[in-house]
Amino acid sequence: MCHDKLQRKGADHLDPHAHDEDHRNWSRRNFLRTLGLGGAAGIGLNFMPLTSLYGFPLASALGGTFSDRKLVLIRLKGGNDGLNTFVPLYDYDQYRNFRPNLHHPMNELIGLNDQFAMPTAMNDLKSLWDNGQMRVINSVGYPDHNLSHFTGADIMASGNNDVANNGDGWLARYYTLLNPEYLENPASDPPAIKIGGPTSILFNDKDKVDISANFASASRLEELAQTGITYNNTLAPDNCYYGEQVLFLRTIANAASIYSKAIFDAYNNAQTTAEYGSSLGEQLQLVARLIKGGLKTQLYLVTLDGFDTHVGQNKSADHLGLLENLSTAVSDFYADLGDLGGEVLSMTYSEFGRRVMENGFSGTDHGTALPVMLFGPALEGADTHGKNPDLQDLDPSGNLKFGTDFRSIYATLLERWLCINAGQVDEILGSNYPRLNDIGISCLSTSTERTLSPKMYEHSIATLGNGQYQINFDLPKGADVTITLHTISGRMIRQIGARYYHQGPQAVPFSIADLQVGLVPMVYTVTVDGQRFAKQFMASSR
Repeated sequence: MCHDKLQRKGADHLDPHAHDEDHRNWSRRNFLRTLGLGGAAGIGLNFMPLTSLYGFPLASALGGTFSDRKLVLIRLKGGNDGLNTFVPLYDYDQYRNFRPNLHHPMNELIGLNDQFAMPTAMNDLKSLWDNGQMRVINSVGYPDHNLSHFTGADIMASGNNDVANNGDGWLARYYTLLNPEYLENPASDPPAIKIGGPTSILFNDKDKVDISANFASASRLEELAQTGITYNNTLAPDNCYYGEQVLFLRTIANAASIYSKAIFDAYNNAQTTAEYGSSLGEQLQLVARLIKGGLKTQLYLVTLDGFDTHVGQNKSADHLGLLENLSTAVSDFYADLGDLGGEVLSMTYSEFGRRVMENGFSGTDHGTALPVMLFGPALEGADTHGKNPDLQDLDPSGNLKFGTDFRSIYATLLERWLCINAGQVDEILGSNYPRLNDIGISCLSTSTERTLSPKMYEHSIATLGNGQYQINFDLPKGADVTITLHTISGRMIRQIGARYYHQGPQAVPFSIADLQVGLVPMVYTVTVDGQRFAKQFMASSR
């Protein structure tokens, strides 16, 4: 990976071959992730793939007590141009000077306030703005902003800059923190649903297991929702090698069958009332129908692709077309939800913004800070927030300087929308990021607050080598304790111990040397007086 991000090959169109190669590499890695191959595909006890790359059984886990609030993330894939999304009226002349071919004329703008306007292509959002159901947070970014599509997207999805060593998603951390036994207490509804964007680690846990129901397209989700049927694994081609590969891919696709009943039931419990007319709209239409049908899934990710506008950005089918797509889809989404919209908050995000100055191809190259949009009746008034983009004070590369760290937005959503306590928010994000106190969301009812299961018993596992392990835990009082070992799919391998343990620190050794397995994910569970604590670990018999 190139460490000089400003000179990274492919970041602009000065070298078209390098740019195309960058996208090919990006697409190859995305394809692998779509199949769940980003992590270590372990081998099970019978030398078979461990529950189809071991991620999917836990994607049906939705334990714990949840409010009805939903969070829908709308990814603007490719790097959205914030200056052409919300035009700075306060410095319009400088904006026009930087973009002689790409600026929006004043007669093609819709004023939001005395500082910002949006292009007329976004007209469908005007009613949301006028009804107090839209907010804009300007100049969102982070220090030393990464200009790579792939790494930049991972940073935004993970909430930390060191994605090579900390590549789990911030919403996966939220879910697993509140549901420490998500492996042991699965439910029928998926924790999250991801549509149309196979390239996000947003819902990957620390073991690179995707806890979401992942659909490559809206049509794929709709097919399952309408029929409950996935690919037929009995009809693989006769050719041995090719047939095995097709069967393998179909098995992965069939992972959705774990929660197919919940999706099927919710889909058939509701109808769509709005006339969606865009590609993003197809995704949000399904989200609305599942919410209206009673699906308990709380987290959603949908994707609108095409924002890598190096060339021909001013064409009506390019950036303006994408903004129109977004505006129509979001407007239709909340019209469809009706009264349920008050429990649904939507947020846009993108891996980066665009450079302030247009390039020589009627486009804009990879940039830094950008606006984030929030939508929903819960916002209690329309407004713009954060530092206004300063066109007079750019960084050495001609990029905007950020004013709001994107993790402050995440922290605010976790505490004020998903309603968990401040300590848990800081644990999820790894630091205390300032909350945004004026963006119109709050937890008004303490009944929606959620807390972790009591951590009465600290526990850990130590690797001793040669298939030998030791579980350590500390009992504040004597208790009956049962310890079991499971595959990641929940199948019990053996019981390690079941007896009364005295007060104080305990060390329980066990061996898996007889299992003859390579490096595979496993789970141990400690049950103390009926209260269970579980932990994943990577195990090997060698």
